[in-house]
Amino acid sequence: MKTIITLLFLGIETFCFAQNQTSTGEVSGKINESANTPLPFANILLLNAKDSSLVKGSISKDNGEFIFENTKFGQYIIAASMVGYIKIYTQPFVVSAERPKVKLATMVIKQNTNELKELAVTAKKPLFEQQIDRMVVNVAGSITAAGGTALEVLERSPGVTINRQSNSMMMGGKSGVMVMLNGKLTRQPMDAVIQMLEGMNASNIDKIELITSPAAKYDAEGDAGIINIVMKKNMNFGTNGSLSATFGYGWYFRPAASLSLNHRNKKINVYSDYSFSNNHNYSKWNLYREVAQPNGRTITDIVTNRFSSFPQHNAKVGFDYNLNSNTIINGLIAGFNTESYLDAPNESFEYQGELLSKKSYLNSYEINLWQHFMLNLNLKHTFKNKQEWSFDIDRLWYNNHNPSNYFNEVNTIESGSIEKQEFRISKECPVQLWVLKSDFFTKIGKKGKLDLGFKAALTDLNNEVTLENFLQNNWKEDLSFAQKFVLKEDVWATYLNYNIAFNKKTTFQSGLRYEYTQTDLDSPEGISLLHRRYGNLFPTVFISHKISKTKTLNLSYNKRITRPSYKDFAPFTLFFDQNTLVTGNPKLLPTISDAVQGNFVLKEKYIFSIKYSNDKNTISRYQPRVNTETNQVVYSAENLDVVQTVALGGSIPVKITKWWQSQNNLSGNWQSLKTFYQDKSINISVWNTQFNTSQTFTLPNKFTAEITYFYNTPSLSGIIKSLAKSEFTIGVQKQLPKDYGTFRLNMSDVFWTNISRWQANIPALNLMQTTTFINEPRVVRLTFNRNFGNKNVKANKKRATGSEEERLRL
Repeated sequence: MKTIITLLFLGIETFCFAQNQTSTGEVSGKINESANTPLPFANILLLNAKDSSLVKGSISKDNGEFIFENTKFGQYIIAASMVGYIKIYTQPFVVSAERPKVKLATMVIKQNTNELKELAVTAKKPLFEQQIDRMVVNVAGSITAAGGTALEVLERSPGVTINRQSNSMMMGGKSGVMVMLNGKLTRQPMDAVIQMLEGMNASNIDKIELITSPAAKYDAEGDAGIINIVMKKNMNFGTNGSLSATFGYGWYFRPAASLSLNHRNKKINVYSDYSFSNNHNYSKWNLYREVAQPNGRTITDIVTNRFSSFPQHNAKVGFDYNLNSNTIINGLIAGFNTESYLDAPNESFEYQGELLSKKSYLNSYEINLWQHFMLNLNLKHTFKNKQEWSFDIDRLWYNNHNPSNYFNEVNTIESGSIEKQEFRISKECPVQLWVLKSDFFTKIGKKGKLDLGFKAALTDLNNEVTLENFLQNNWKEDLSFAQKFVLKEDVWATYLNYNIAFNKKTTFQSGLRYEYTQTDLDSPEGISLLHRRYGNLFPTVFISHKISKTKTLNLSYNKRITRPSYKDFAPFTLFFDQNTLVTGNPKLLPTISDAVQGNFVLKEKYIFSIKYSNDKNTISRYQPRVNTETNQVVYSAENLDVVQTVALGGSIPVKITKWWQSQNNLSGNWQSLKTFYQDKSINISVWNTQFNTSQTFTLPNKFTAEITYFYNTPSLSGIIKSLAKSEFTIGVQKQLPKDYGTFRLNMSDVFWTNISRWQANIPALNLMQTTTFINEPRVVRLTFNRNFGNKNVKANKKRATGSEEERLRL
């Protein structure tokens, strides 16, 4: 901490020294489309007056204003343009020591009345785009992603591992992943997030950001990083919209559809969208386990055929209203209704040595209904001195209704006896949250930027689980499995983030976030099951240095936390057979992670990275505990003492020909696990490599083809090893003439190689098991997309980021 604080003050002092040696000025102005009507999102270019070469680029704000800071002394002109308007230029002007701040007269741009016959777009974003602190998956431009789900896109994303059986997600070999929608945390248990992503149509997604080194302004939750899913938002003026329809088929029908509408003028933007999907699916789950018992070796072989359907409805309505040129108010109402119907006949075979001793049949039928409703209100104000302040208030409701019915039949071979049992489990879990957030931004001098803010997330949750046996024609509750508790968890946070450009080549950023957590888990009678209070400081440091015109080096450090979810504390009970079940662990501690990362950027498109992280009390879900006397295995979340990870990554785009583009991403992870588990010392290490490649082919007659492939070698999932898997996906796209729409046809998992397997062989724990999860292969989808409405004037939907000037220059 002393080192971090010293670096922060050193940056401030260096900045103050550099202030006195400046030779730059400032150019500002405003653009209107008529005498008094500002034109937002116009392209503004600062050009050298001598040769019209580009110096800087920007876009106008909502009030039509624009500004170019840190402009070298010299002679310039301004060019302003926008689709549907005639490009205009200013007269030459001079920025000098005598006139360091130049404020131009208001520019008035006129509409172009000449009708555009056709505009051919030849540039295309790559599927995977590596930026300084994140990997961006451009879903909107992907043919193979069309009609699929958000979960399927993530499964094929670099460094991301999805476990559908355990409803878990990993990034960079680590499980502490937080998921955001349009920059807002979903604040749901991971199994609900997985189910939501399974029902989310990829056609509604613009891009997915895999943020491995979040800044201090982000929540410190999630030691593996943050996955931000950015939904499409139509920014055309007038009334317009888009629709999408998908017909998919694997072994079952998989329909999906979405509709979005948008109305935008100078003062208000109103938008809405609705999407529906119903993924009928088949999968197969197999568990093979060996346990050494006093009277010999017991072998258990479980096979489950899972027939499921996932109907899901998503809807939202929002608005953006300009109260004046400096104040914007935003509102959003959103929600979803997602259901899961699972019919899972299960056969279990138990062997004593080589002889079959017991045969069991367990049929389960489960309904898992998640409902969500959200209200959001946001106010953003820009002061005359260019300071910005924003305030968010969110109210969120969730409810989980999860009944399961079981019928169990056990046949003991030696005696010939047959025992039948019928039981059912009911779970009700309403969740309510208040989230308050305030952020303030100001500039310090000409090169410094300061962000500071406050956030409070207040959660109330009630969970009630009951198990009933059907005995003598009546249902009777089994109190040994009853779980009733109330969880209240409040997280208070404040942060400060400082950014300064020492010079043209070096940028320094340092931030500090403090989060205080209070967690209370009580019975309905008020008996305390868990009472925990803890506060943590989370520093971040980021340095970027441009070695030359084509080479940039970035270094970062951050500290993060992963808190146990409510399901980890006290979950429902899930049975696979009478000796295999899932439960919770109220003794779980939060995971604290320290990570250092370095990126090397070559020619602004080749990026290579290395990251080291050290995690204490790593939360690893679905870890087995074996009872050798009863042959019972209970799976629950466990704290593992220390996990060290070294992650290497590379992004290499290649233009093979004019019609063939190739994007290749390679990542490698070394993980070392050291822990005491069931009073035994466990040391495991493994190398994991993931390779993703996307090949895009531009064909005649507006046809485009795409091939994607990923291969993932074995990796760690706690004390269990996940084995290798891969997937090959193909797709073709046809652009219809006259903006009539686009057809996309794709097939996923062509060679049926995306099969999940896990293996554990630890004699010290008397644990030898292999688990296989086979998902439905070769799903074919035909998707039609079409935009409609007013397309004459289009606003740029990009928002400023740290690399805005560089991207505009390119």
